[in-house]
Amino acid sequence: MSHVFRIAWIAIRELLYERVFYLLIIFALGSMGLSLLLGQMTYAEQSKLTLDFMLGGIELSMILFSVFMGISLFQRELTLGSISMVLSKPVSRTSFLLGKFFGQLVVQLVVTLTMGLITALVCSRYEGSVSVSHLAIFQTSLMIFFEIGVLTAITYFFAVNSGGVTTAVATLCLFAMGHLEKTVSENLRAQDSAPQLVFHFVQNLIPNLEIFNMKAFASYGRAVPWVELGWASTYAICCVVFFLTLASLTFNRKDILT
Repeated sequence: MSHVFRIAWIAIRELLYERVFYLLIIFALGSMGLSLLLGQMTYAEQSKLTLDFMLGGIELSMILFSVFMGISLFQRELTLGSISMVLSKPVSRTSFLLGKFFGQLVVQLVVTLTMGLITALVCSRYEGSVSVSHLAIFQTSLMIFFEIGVLTAITYFFAVNSGGVTTAVATLCLFAMGHLEKTVSENLRAQDSAPQLVFHFVQNLIPNLEIFNMKAFASYGRAVPWVELGWASTYAICCVVFFLTLASLTFNRKDILT
C-alpha cells in the first residue's frame, strides 16, 4: 500500500502542475459565471434557475476533468515510456494503476466540494420562493463526485486498452448511455424481442448513472435521506471496483514497450 500512496501523491502533484487542469478550472468558473448571468436574466425563481445552471456546470466540468485528466495521467506514462522505469522497481502494475486513480480521485473530491461551496455561497444571497438548502447542495455535490469516480474508473479501463481518442469517445458514450437507460428501455418495449434482449445484456454492463442525479432535489431545496445516499455510494464503489479490476487484469497482460 505504501507504493500506492506514493504514486497517488505524485499523481496529485502532476495534476496541480498540469496546464490543462487550470484550463478546466477556468472553464468551471466561467460556467458558474454564465449560470449566474442566466439566472439573473429571469424574472422569477432566480435561486432555482441559478442553482440548476451552476450544478450543471459543476457536473460538466468534472466530466471533462475526469476523462481528459485520466487519459493524460495514464497515456502519457505509456507514450513517454516512463512507466517502464517505475515498474522496474518493486512496484506492481496494479499498485501503479490504483495510485494514479486515487490521486486523481482526491483532486476531484477537493475541486467538486469547492465548486459546491461556491454554489452554496452564490445561491444563499437569493430570497426566492424556493429556499436554498446547503445540505441539498452538499449532497448533490457528493453524488456528482461519486458519479465522476465511476466515470474515472471507466476512463482508466479504456485507457489501458486503447488510445486517447478512443478512450474519450467510448467513455463519453457510456456516460450518455448511463443516463439514457430508462428512455431507451421504454422505447424498446414496442420493438421486437431481439433488440430488447441485446439491450438488456448491454444494460447490465453499463452503470446506471441516473442514480447519482439529484440536481432536481437540490433545485427545490429538498435534502435526500442519507440511507439513499448510502446505497448510491455503495453502488458507485461496486462499479469502481468492477472497472478497476478489469483494468488491472488487462493491464497486467499488456505488453509495454521499453
